[in-house]
Amino acid sequence: MRLPAVVSKLHKVVNRNGGVTYIHCTAGLGRAPAVALAYMFWVQGYKLGEAHQILLNKRACFPKLEAIKSATADILTGLSKNRVTLTWKDDSCSSVEVSGLDIGWGQRIPLTFDKEQGLWILERDLPQGHYEYKYIVDGVWTCSKLEPLTSPNSDGHVNNYVQVFNNDSSAELRNRLMAEDVDLTKGERVMVREYLEQLQ
Repeated sequence: MRLPAVVSKLHKVVNRNGGVTYIHCTAGLGRAPAVALAYMFWVQGYKLGEAHQILLNKRACFPKLEAIKSATADILTGLSKNRVTLTWKDDSCSSVEVSGLDIGWGQRIPLTFDKEQGLWILERDLPQGHYEYKYIVDGVWTCSKLEPLTSPNSDGHVNNYVQVFNNDSSAELRNRLMAEDVDLTKGERVMVREYLEQLQ
């Protein structure tokens, strides 16, 4: 939820400075444009595609539209989560960790060994979405052939993945918000603005 926190700060600074402020990041190609784009979508009332086109007409950049859509859905659905259980069957190794999921590739979460089942187990609550991950068994990165696998990416890497679905009405809202030419209703935009204003 870092994007909403930054957009909240931007919204407050813009109001304090009479409608003008400057946004930048190291390269200016992804994060800063994403903040500007989310601000245009959430606060100024643009459709996401329209805001993206305006931004591209001003400067070549590559904001992650999916991240903005996902953050929008998270704000409006209250981050409902579902429990996911990952398991690794091998009682001869000394450690099993997982990387990816919702923590990113630079972090690791250890699995706990259950002697009765002979399994390494991780239970994690995740919001709806598609999560790729890899196991790290005694320091070696690997995939489980017993769990779904991605197709090779552009670097040739293959990962395990889990698709988490919501079982309630928020799934329909999330699906609509993840569509190509998404727009918010007046009520949704009010909810997002109220959320941004209450962030510290």
